[in-house]
Amino acid sequence: MWGYSGVLILSIAACDNTKTGENSSKYIIPKENGRIILAYKAFEDFLNSDKSWANYKKILLDAYPEMQEVHDKQLSWGTIDSVKFREEVQNFKKEDWEHYFTQYDEEFLNILYDSVIGNAHKVLAPVSDNPVDLCLYLPYGGCFINPKLDRNTIFISLYINPADVQKIMIHEYAHNLHFQRRPEEPLSLKSELVAEGLAVYLTTLIGKDFILLNAIPFMPESSVKWCIANEQLIKDSIYTELDDTSNSYMFKYIADGSIANPPEGFVEKTAYFAGYRVIESCVSKGMKLEEICSLTSDQVIEKSGYFK
Repeated sequence: MWGYSGVLILSIAACDNTKTGENSSKYIIPKENGRIILAYKAFEDFLNSDKSWANYKKILLDAYPEMQEVHDKQLSWGTIDSVKFREEVQNFKKEDWEHYFTQYDEEFLNILYDSVIGNAHKVLAPVSDNPVDLCLYLPYGGCFINPKLDRNTIFISLYINPADVQKIMIHEYAHNLHFQRRPEEPLSLKSELVAEGLAVYLTTLIGKDFILLNAIPFMPESSVKWCIANEQLIKDSIYTELDDTSNSYMFKYIADGSIANPPEGFVEKTAYFAGYRVIESCVSKGMKLEEICSLTSDQVIEKSGYFK
């Protein structure tokens, strides 16, 4: 997910083999198969410093390789400017951020981590024992997963309403279970549509309170109802652009918030809805989740018959 100043988009970071740095910070909760990284507490420490860029780099970016990943992601999305951001952080006021620091306690985060991963494995067993980290951060927005060869990290900003954090973590961890199985292919509208649709579909299976109407992150029920009423229109529009590998499909069918640019009259994030329908169609034909996850996006879409 992209995000700064309230802009939020679910996003998948490209796989690589860069190692996540180990650190022994007091703000890390060790788990049996990963860590909960309370990087927002390090940001609070920065606010208690002289708020120089040197301290920001030392307290957050250098001490937490995960925060450097978040920072780099924001730069790549264009949600921060490399020069202006340095000026911004020096003008941060602690009182503007204090309400975020009490949103979570350790008990809640342990229950969240354990329940999401435990329930997810009942639906779709992992094929890799790679550690899974959960990194909660400020001062950036958004959320995303960064799958690597030796460790997977789910990143969630404290800008996100705590009421939505379970859904977000389920969605991102569902991506992890999918990525362990899917063949490599270039990013395109069809690959994102299948990936996001599968994550939404798995959310409805993993979380007992989620159905299509409330399972798509940051998509209000009214928008889902619009999609249901205008499904053929969505199919006709997306079908002609399935092979698009430019950034335009992200803004038209994936993004939400101020950077979204959907087709005229469309709601935002329609690829999530169409992707869910593709997976739903595959399952209705008797396909197992393990099989769906192991296919290319072309194969999944063909077998679904959704666009025919």
